Amino acid sequence: MKTSGWEVRVLFILVLGLLGTFAFDGLEPSPWYGLTGLGIGIIAVILQITFVKIPADEIVYTTVGAIVGLIAGILVILALRMGHLAVPESGVTPLIMIPFAFSYVFGHVAFTKGKKLGLMQTAREDESAATPLLIDLSAIIDGRVADLILSGLIRGPFILPASIKNQLEAMSDSTDIIERGRARRGMETLERLEEAAGNSGGLEYKDFGKHERERFRMLEYLKKENVSLLSSEKDIIDIAIKEGNHVINLEEVGPAARPVTLPGEVLSIRLVRKGRNPKQAVGFMDDGTMIVVEGAEDTIGTIVEVQAHTTFRSSGGTMVFARLCKDITENGTDD
Repeated sequence: MKTSGWEVRVLFILVLGLLGTFAFDGLEPSPWYGLTGLGIGIIAVILQITFVKIPADEIVYTTVGAIVGLIAGILVILALRMGHLAVPESGVTPLIMIPFAFSYVFGHVAFTKGKKLGLMQTAREDESAATPLLIDLSAIIDGRVADLILSGLIRGPFILPASIKNQLEAMSDSTDIIERGRARRGMETLERLEEAAGNSGGLEYKDFGKHERERFRMLEYLKKENVSLLSSEKDIIDIAIKEGNHVINLEEVGPAARPVTLPGEVLSIRLVRKGRNPKQAVGFMDDGTMIVVEGAEDTIGTIVEVQAHTTFRSSGGTMVFARLCKDITENGTDD
């Protein structure tokens, strides 16, 4: 069972309180010593919470600078002693403040000037580039995620629900032929994903509990661990977006990656049926883009060359309006 961290902190404070009460040699146990231990524990916890919020690279810069300053200050005092300056051999003198002053100055300089080395920026860029990506069952069945990984458009590390293989196996045993087909496609995608993930950040299977609670735990995990979601299921995408999580919607990736047909571009297309308006004919490109050709009703069933003049893009896909190239040529000759 995963704890929030406060259990350990409270236990630490109590242990220091007990040590303060009973662990002083030669002294009678006293609640005042216990309170002192509790106070030290509380201060330590406050410092721990504060330091956790500071980026690790900034702590390293400041700590190294402070240590160098402390050593430099001690060397200055030693030099003064060796120079036979009137420095007492024992006791506390104002010179003891030199190492602490040097420590503060060097730590502050290291923190403010350390960015010029470029190490802090590089660390943060690497951290953002390594944001894990949670892939759900709908994306695996969709199949395009493997192509996106192989093409280098998305990188991991990738996280998959541990139950995904069991769900695909249960679908493959279904009496519904469509369900079995979806399971087969999911299994193929999973195999390709496991092969491709080795060069794209790695792949991890994570247990999100029982199936009925899996979606809730996945959403909770996204928010808690700063993980992105890749899915094609509308319900979980809507909830994840409302909760402020980063989401990659496969239904939006597909249209965005389709080739663009520009006005004036010549296409070779097979016309398959009549259009909505008189004398129109309709054909389709390999990616599903609909081509509506004006004045081409008589050429249905043949492959013709057309020239695009208008393109409409929407969430449902792309529609291109075109004219037959031979008509354009004839009109131009008549002119």
